[in-house]
Amino acid sequence: MTDASRGWAVPGYVGIEELGSGAQGTVVLARHRTGGPAVAIKYLAPDLLGNAAALDTFRGEAELLRRIVDPHVARLFYYVESPQGAAIVLEAVSGRSLRRVLDDQAGPLEPEAALALMKGSLLGLAAAHGVGVVHRDYKPANVLVQDDGQSKLIDFGIAVLTGQGDRSGTPAYMAPEQWEGQPATPATDLYAVTCVLVECVSGEKPFQGTTLEELRAQHTATPVSLDRVPGPLHSLVQHGLAKNPAERTWNAHEFVGELEALAVREYGPDWERRGLIALGGVAATVGAAIPLTVLGGALLTHGASSTGVGALAQGATSHAAAGYMQAAVSADTAAKTGASTAKGVLSKVGGAKGATGIAAVGAGAVAAAWFLWPGPGVGGESHGAFHAAFTRPGALLGQPNMPAAQTPYMDFKISVSPARARPGTRLRVVAQFRARTVGAAYYLPDGSRQCMGDKAKPPKTKVYNFAIGEDTDQLGLKAKAYLGFYKSPPARSARLPQKADGVYLPADYKRTGESQPFSRSECAYMSRWTETRTVVLPGKELLEPGKYLVTPYAPVKLTNLTQEGRPVSPEAAGAFTQGRLPVIQVLDG
Repeated sequence: MTDASRGWAVPGYVGIEELGSGAQGTVVLARHRTGGPAVAIKYLAPDLLGNAAALDTFRGEAELLRRIVDPHVARLFYYVESPQGAAIVLEAVSGRSLRRVLDDQAGPLEPEAALALMKGSLLGLAAAHGVGVVHRDYKPANVLVQDDGQSKLIDFGIAVLTGQGDRSGTPAYMAPEQWEGQPATPATDLYAVTCVLVECVSGEKPFQGTTLEELRAQHTATPVSLDRVPGPLHSLVQHGLAKNPAERTWNAHEFVGELEALAVREYGPDWERRGLIALGGVAATVGAAIPLTVLGGALLTHGASSTGVGALAQGATSHAAAGYMQAAVSADTAAKTGASTAKGVLSKVGGAKGATGIAAVGAGAVAAAWFLWPGPGVGGESHGAFHAAFTRPGALLGQPNMPAAQTPYMDFKISVSPARARPGTRLRVVAQFRARTVGAAYYLPDGSRQCMGDKAKPPKTKVYNFAIGEDTDQLGLKAKAYLGFYKSPPARSARLPQKADGVYLPADYKRTGESQPFSRSECAYMSRWTETRTVVLPGKELLEPGKYLVTPYAPVKLTNLTQEGRPVSPEAAGAFTQGRLPVIQVLDG
């Protein structure tokens, strides 16, 4: 399509070739008249210029891409709008889709190549998650393999802010919560990443349903088969494909850490170099002049993409032109804008106060309960975890322009041993704590964030605090720490106790591995530590035989919210907790 036949064009650019078109508009490979590299320009369809909602969405795409600056994501150059038209000017990237690579392969990728591929696009996801955006359509068609084997993430066409969601996605890679229309989180993307990893190393998608009903049932309820997955990757795959998002890692950087540790352990310290070389070799056999992926399903020709549960078509095919693939976003805009805090990062974990109090924290990783019952005697382990955050964090931080995606958060992964115990047994509970605590920052009305660093105390920020559970004084315990036990009928085993009506036992307490570095790029303290609590189970006069939820923090809800020393209603801030607690069975002594 020539500039003349299309009508309005971005001033200074000459169209080379059309990359794709659809109801929303057209994407064109172009070059500036003065020279320079080729770009991909996404034009909004002329008949949508008078549609206020369509134009707002288009502007939102540009705003979203403007904030995601990472070498592993196709980047935005600028947005142009006039009475004659609107356009997004994007990086045109030379490469080929992972979909094409896999389709042209005679067999699966070597594990080192697959892991190297995952690492690059995972870092792209981490950049998106860092600004509060969930991709929701991670799949082989949306991962670009470049000539050197490096990967780049494209197609944010159905991305949303963390906490938003519907049933959009590509069915073969949709997380269970997407099938249910539940809120999307970084864990949603990491489920899809794991689906793609399985396809790369086994040559098959993790679930083989041929109808929407079959795929829904498999993704939501059927355990994944590991028969064709290399043994060293089993734990990573099982973790990533957990049905409950609370069981998966919520942080793409953490997922990369797990991936790298596994790769070094199983395939040696030079695994990544060998993997990239292998990928480059595979990519070279595919060639560069291939069909282009135009990000945003509405821009694709009919049948080229599946961005809703109503279709099973996968991949993306449009016009081949000079080996370029282009990413254009069609998503709700998001702003990474931080939070405000002026003193104290984390306090009151264990010690004289048994609750966890935080000055401000952000997104992370949780896991639901699972059990290893050893049989009738004492033994085994039980695991669980929960995530605590806010849907309206600005009410707590005194920042009306703070997006929900930047909520303070706390994550806890908890293990209990033994899972079956008699009176007199020493019970050991280990809790891994993770949090992101935003430093001194201020949110502007346009959604941008001003980061003042880790020591500044500007007048625009407010001191705030919140905690999980109640401390020993509030529970009437004369101890430094405690463990809470809640009787667990089968119907309530998945619920987090919201009332202080359990049995509380004084516990020995130790914290290790504490680290709270300040990250300038995140404008936040990235905090973590591990705490261990132990108790000797009492007789049945205090803890009668039966199953119990076990928690180091009770009740499991956000409490003691304050701003400038004044109480803040948890309801006003949208305080919530989600996940599951470990379960133990107290045997009759």
